[in-house]
Amino acid sequence: MKKIATRIFLSLLIGFSHFIFHPLQANNDSDSLQVSLLTCGPGTDEAYQSFGHTAIRVRDLRTGTDKVFNYGVFDFNTDGFYMKFIQGKLLYYVDIERFDYFVYNYMEQNRWVREQILNLEPEKKQQLYAALEKNALPENKFYLYDFTHNNCSTQPRDLIEKTIGADFQFKEMPKANTGTFRQMIDSYMYYNEWMDFGIDLLLGRPLDEVADNKERMFLPEELMAAFDSATYKGQPLVQTSSMIYEQTPIKNPYIPGPALAAWIIVAILIIQQTRGRHVTQARGIGFVYFFITGAVGCILLFMWFGTDHVMTKWNFNLLWAFPLHLPMSFWLLRRNLPSWVKSYFFFFRILLLVMVILWAFKPQEFHMAVLPISLIGVWCVSKFYPVPKVLEQPV
Repeated sequence: MKKIATRIFLSLLIGFSHFIFHPLQANNDSDSLQVSLLTCGPGTDEAYQSFGHTAIRVRDLRTGTDKVFNYGVFDFNTDGFYMKFIQGKLLYYVDIERFDYFVYNYMEQNRWVREQILNLEPEKKQQLYAALEKNALPENKFYLYDFTHNNCSTQPRDLIEKTIGADFQFKEMPKANTGTFRQMIDSYMYYNEWMDFGIDLLLGRPLDEVADNKERMFLPEELMAAFDSATYKGQPLVQTSSMIYEQTPIKNPYIPGPALAAWIIVAILIIQQTRGRHVTQARGIGFVYFFITGAVGCILLFMWFGTDHVMTKWNFNLLWAFPLHLPMSFWLLRRNLPSWVKSYFFFFRILLLVMVILWAFKPQEFHMAVLPISLIGVWCVSKFYPVPKVLEQPV
């Protein structure tokens, strides 16, 4: 009950504040619409909140209606939801929400919300509103989601650009400010190294392509910045800009990342090496290493060939997380290794050494945890392969 009362109070407060700061001075039939771009800051509660959000607000000053067209909606109850999500076949859709409910949701998540009111003629705003309403119809509202090229940020941009026409221009960004998709994503992962590792692991070489001016707008904050400098008929597109809700600063707790964890394992293995641990222990460590990396490799191979995600193709993490490691790991549980198994691990060791040496010339940008993980692989193979006589002893 307390939460419901708080929600009602905040809804009234939001509505009252916008009445004060945006009075109905333009209340006439010829220009009663106010169209704006809403940008919401990143959240930390769920992975999908990490990069922010974009929506379009349409406020009718004559009738008092206040709608938000939200292009980032999906349904957990969709048949085969998880498999469709993994395969890149999940349909997202545009939903219409009340403005006060929309903002309250982000206030609860402690995520800032900024509004950019667009400077358009009445007829253009009417056209944009009509296009949004048509887009939200049941037969039109669904679209095939793509993280970098068809998401909650690019959908509003494309609709606005198409409706306004050629008089709408984005400012060309200096080349010095350009970066790859991966670098742009990494800038949002400062609070969660494990999520950053997962993204760098799953997404392959296409993520290392340089994003041009338009491609950068897959991130809501980049779209917001682009609108700030965009023009319509030679005039600034954004009429006014204001923060609807300011985020309360929070301090994220420090969580050791995967690179530190992997380096600790390397240090432990070096200490064990100096103490001359028995080969049986090396076999056990090798089994765990190759079983895990082989399982990861199977996932990467599936993401490359079994899904529609463009960014999971050409993933060179398969150089160290090779799918064949999974079945080969079980050979390490046997008393003696066949010569062909020894050859497999020998050539894998060479591949890892080359990968470590040529780190600066890698085919894609790897996460820093890959270096110590590769060194663990070198240790595992070197511990039991180079001395066949030891391997042949009873264990």
